Amino acid sequence: MLRETLGPPPRQPGGDVTSAPLLSVLLVSWNTREQTRQCLESLASTADPDLDYEVVAVDNGSSDGSADLLAGQPRVRLIRNKHNNGFAAAVNQAYRRANGQLILLLTSDIRLHPGALSRMVDHLRERPDVAGVSPLYLNPDGTFQQHYVQQPSFAATIALVTALRRLPGFRQALHRFQMRGEDFSRPRQLASGSCVLLRRAVLGQQTIFDETFPVYWNDAILARQLDQAGHELWMLPDAMVTHSRGASCRLLGPTIRFRHLLGSLVGYLRMTQPRHRLPVFRAVLLADHLVKRLFGRSVPLGLGDLLAALRGDVGPLPDGDTRDWVVLFSRTRWSADGHPTVLGQLAPGQRLLFVDPPGRRPRWRCEVSPIGSAAWHAVAPTALPLGDSVPLVNWINRRIAAGALRDWLDRHAGARLLRLDDERARPVLGRLGEDELLPAGAPRPMERSGRG
Repeated sequence: MLRETLGPPPRQPGGDVTSAPLLSVLLVSWNTREQTRQCLESLASTADPDLDYEVVAVDNGSSDGSADLLAGQPRVRLIRNKHNNGFAAAVNQAYRRANGQLILLLTSDIRLHPGALSRMVDHLRERPDVAGVSPLYLNPDGTFQQHYVQQPSFAATIALVTALRRLPGFRQALHRFQMRGEDFSRPRQLASGSCVLLRRAVLGQQTIFDETFPVYWNDAILARQLDQAGHELWMLPDAMVTHSRGASCRLLGPTIRFRHLLGSLVGYLRMTQPRHRLPVFRAVLLADHLVKRLFGRSVPLGLGDLLAALRGDVGPLPDGDTRDWVVLFSRTRWSADGHPTVLGQLAPGQRLLFVDPPGRRPRWRCEVSPIGSAAWHAVAPTALPLGDSVPLVNWINRRIAAGALRDWLDRHAGARLLRLDDERARPVLGRLGEDELLPAGAPRPMERSGRG
C-alpha cells in the first residue's frame, strides 16, 4: 500500500523494476568506524520488518577500518574511494547507485530511535505535498540539540564568523539564523542535512548536492533550491535521533575545518546575495582578522588561508592519518627513558606531540621529529634567553612557540587536544586552536569516548 501511495519505483538502466527497494539509505563514512557501526545497528533495529530498503555506503578513504566494517554488513553496497572526495561528492556517488524512490541522507554520527524511520516514511505517505522530513535531534545525554538553522541573512553570515556577533543587531540576526528560543515541540517547516528523508521525484537525476560545497553549506543550497521550486521540508518531533555532531568534521582540524566553512560561505553568498555585498563581507572579515591580530587575539586562519577562503577557495581535504593530536607541554625535556608512561596513556585513535619547555639560549627554528608511529617530539623556538624562568620572558617565549607549533599542526589533519603538565605553559591556551583542554595527571587522561 505504501508503494502504491508513493508511486511506482524508479526504473534503473538495465535494472528490474520489481527489484527496486522502497528506500535507499545513503551513508558516507570517513574514519568514524565506531559511530558507523552504531548508526547501522540503530537503522536495522528501528526499520519495520516489512520495510524494503538498501544501504549504499561510500567510504572516503578511511584509515581506521571503516570500509572493512561496511563491507561485512548486510544490505550494504559499498563504494570504496581511494581518497577523501568530500561529503557532497560521496553523497552524489551513492545517489547514482541507489534504486529507491525514497532517499534517506544519513551521516554516521546519527543513531535512530525506535519508530523514527517509520514515522518519517508515514508522514510522506500521508502528505504527498511534502518533499522531505527530518527528525528531532537529541544530544548523547538525551537533552534537546539545537541543530536547526534558517537561511541566513547577510548580517547573520557576518556575525557567524566575526566578533561583530557581540553587537546587538548582529547578535539578534545570528540568533534568528540559529532559531534560538523557537518551538520544536510541534511539526514545522525546516530540515537538517544530517538526517533527512526525501522523495526522489524532487531531486535531480544524477546529483543531490552541489559539489563546489564539499563539506559545508551544501544542505543549505539544497533546501533553498527545493523551497524555490515550491517544495516543503518538515521536522517531526515524534521521530527522534541521537546526534554525536561533527564526528568526521572534527578530524579535519580547526584550520582546514574553518577554511572550508568560510570558503563555502563565500560561495553561498555569491549565489544568494546581491553582488555588492560580497566585497563588503570580505572587507569586514579582513578588518576583523587584523584587529584580532593587533590585540594579540587568536585567529582561526593565517592570512594566506584567509585570503584564499575569501576568494571561495576551500583548499584540499586531508587524506591519510587523521588521529587526534594530544599536544603535551611538559616541564621537562623529552627522554625516551624518562617518559615511558606518556605513550602508554594514549588512547586508540590518538597521537602525541610532546613539546619541550623553552631553552636557556635563543633559537629560531622549530623542529618536529617522529618518535615511532604514535608520537612526535617538538623543539619549539625560544625567542629570548633565560627560557621560562622570568614570567615576562616565559610569556613571550610560549606565545611564539605556540605560533610555530600551530603552523606545523595546520599542515597536519586531526583534532587538537591540549594537555598542560607545566602550569607555566598557560600562555599557549587558545593559541593552538585546540578543540579541548585535557586535565593533567588524571588516569588515562587522553581516553575519549565514541571513537573507533
